[in-house]
Amino acid sequence: MMEVKFDWESLLEFEGSLSDSFPRLNRILLQNLERRIEQCQGINHDMGQKQVYTAEDLDRDLMHYDFSADEFTTCTKCGLSLKRNLDYKPCCETFIENSRVVSSNLEKSFLLLFINNPTNAINTLPNCTSFFFVRQGMPFQMRSIIWKRLLLLNHYESTPEGSRLVYENFQHSYNREISRQIDKDISRTFPTITFFNDASTVENLSTILNVYANYDVELGYCQGLLFLVGVLYLHLEKDSELTFHALISIMETEPELHDIFTSNMMSVKLNEWKVQFMSILNKVDPELHDHLNKTVDPQVFLYQWWLSFLSSHTPDMVIVNKIMDLCIFEGWKVGLFKVSLGLLVANKPILLALGEEDEEVIYQHMLNEAKWGAVIKDVSYFFGETILSWDDSLFISEMNKVPEQNLLAVKRAHSTHKRSGSSVINMFKNLSVNITRSRSDSDNSEHSFYTNSEPSSAVSSTSVFSRSHLRSDFNEAESLFSDMASNESVISGVSGKLLNEQFRYPVSSKEVYPKGLSDRSSSSGLEAKLQQENDHLRKLLREAYNVLDDSQENVLQLKSTIVQYID
Repeated sequence: MMEVKFDWESLLEFEGSLSDSFPRLNRILLQNLERRIEQCQGINHDMGQKQVYTAEDLDRDLMHYDFSADEFTTCTKCGLSLKRNLDYKPCCETFIENSRVVSSNLEKSFLLLFINNPTNAINTLPNCTSFFFVRQGMPFQMRSIIWKRLLLLNHYESTPEGSRLVYENFQHSYNREISRQIDKDISRTFPTITFFNDASTVENLSTILNVYANYDVELGYCQGLLFLVGVLYLHLEKDSELTFHALISIMETEPELHDIFTSNMMSVKLNEWKVQFMSILNKVDPELHDHLNKTVDPQVFLYQWWLSFLSSHTPDMVIVNKIMDLCIFEGWKVGLFKVSLGLLVANKPILLALGEEDEEVIYQHMLNEAKWGAVIKDVSYFFGETILSWDDSLFISEMNKVPEQNLLAVKRAHSTHKRSGSSVINMFKNLSVNITRSRSDSDNSEHSFYTNSEPSSAVSSTSVFSRSHLRSDFNEAESLFSDMASNESVISGVSGKLLNEQFRYPVSSKEVYPKGLSDRSSSSGLEAKLQQENDHLRKLLREAYNVLDDSQENVLQLKSTIVQYID
């Protein structure tokens, strides 16, 4: 294996100087890494031999980057998209030329260290990580590989097998109304980006979100997820399986983020977030805090910001990239809070100039891209200096405080729904391992859990794992994001609409149909086939139950879970 040498002495010296210059504890960055490590424990990877990423690889990726495929990167001088080289201005040419190389050998050494061992880089050099990837901003050409490394940590080569199996087996029995709404939302999530109008993009994003709705029946589908999934899919090089895994990883690593998109928790958790956020704002800028509380209801725009990952109505897609960078490194709730706080502080002169009689004007401004006006003048400064100027301890202490009135509501909400996603994916993971192990001893080895060749075999998995949890209280709802900033009637009632059950799209047992089926004319035959496949999968589960070794860790819990589905 080729060895890559890093300039450890220079990196450690720079780490020390950053610690003196920017006395931040980096507790948030390190805590987020700990959550990722914990979430990745026990995941089965097709490891093979890790491919070393060399200095030559880095130079190649920088030099041969395809700007025509990146509609999110713009010229830092004029803001022009770099997709069409015929439209380039001299400043665009200069920007591209400067981006062909890394600015210093120190940064190059850190990039190589991080790409080859992200956990080691973050743990050993947290200040360097924050400096190069947040304060200075990561090289946009490297965003795909950096995100992939951080999402998979040290397992570089492939999507974890558990996520892959779920993705493959849950591509069926989509909820009709959810699918319609997803298809409707895809083209209007980032309407100015042609990438999201491409037929293959539309199809793959639709599949990812439909599969996730089958997998996470508690959440189902919520419109704002497209802002996250769309950007993940773009920067993970159109890898649908890895995008699906990234979505699972994010939601399982940060259950609070999951809960703000879940109908039975949305109202409670958004209110909790608002109380925590306003407490932070009060400590950072009491004057602005008091003024907002006197003139408007902040939740009208805060809820929309958080449910769209602050990516709706942005004048420059570079902003979206930097929001996602921050959230991936420091955590999604922290990232959304920091950017929201920065936005309010940046708009303070405008907000203080408006009074109670200007309520609608404030809503229009904060729900439109005009709110980024002060930021767009220097995006790097906003995400570098402003966002990182607050002490981590402020966010850690305030975000752990739960309003008393929320405690009982949270308990009640959680008592009505038990999150089934993790148990499902763990079942796939464990069954795949144990069934593979028992193939040589089984007379029915051709019926392995994840190698069925018949299309119908996939149908049964959701029938067992998901359909018993399906909801039937679906309500049709129109898009909230697309017209929010321009429709006063929507703005005046937006607070209520955001918390309405209609905002999300729970799975409905009345409208489930297999992928590709356009009508229900053959529903009786379909039910018979589903029952047949259901029985077949139960048989496989019984076989898996019988070959599980009770001496192995967590096997008894797994057996208990299997029994729930085969009784």
